[in-house]
Amino acid sequence: MAKKKEEANEDGFDDLEGLNSGEIESVYPKLEKSKKESKSDDLGVVDDSSEEEEEEEFVEPIQDDTPTYKYLDLEITEKEGNNNYEIYIEGQSHGFLNVFVKLLLDLEGVDIAAYKKNNLQSPMIFLKLNDGYKIKEILREGINNLRDEVIDVQKIFKKLM
Repeated sequence: MAKKKEEANEDGFDDLEGLNSGEIESVYPKLEKSKKESKSDDLGVVDDSSEEEEEEEFVEPIQDDTPTYKYLDLEITEKEGNNNYEIYIEGQSHGFLNVFVKLLLDLEGVDIAAYKKNNLQSPMIFLKLNDGYKIKEILREGINNLRDEVIDVQKIFKKLM
């Protein structure tokens, strides 16, 4: 077998020799232990006060059984055509949107209901209402139906437990 000839360094790495100089060290400060840390390390004394503080931080507060309600951040815009709406809802998941849209579809006066969620913008619900129905009344009725369904599910879970 033929041996490979050593080639001259053509990659331009000849300038790397300058990196070994003290120029780089002068940019970054040297880290040294403080006097306080070095004394405690020499004596072998451990400060227990920080451990006690950490234990106190992880105490969980006692939770009440009262529900905490969260308000929805809604932005309702009317689109082209009569009774076409887009509703932007901040910070909601597919689970909430899916259940809410299904409940809206069951309401009288809702012709079309669908949602769209992507990572670039807030989740949107598309609604098309029949003539004579108002968007705010439909949303209130849908939210009330959602509350009733959640309460029913909570009661069933309590019976099972």
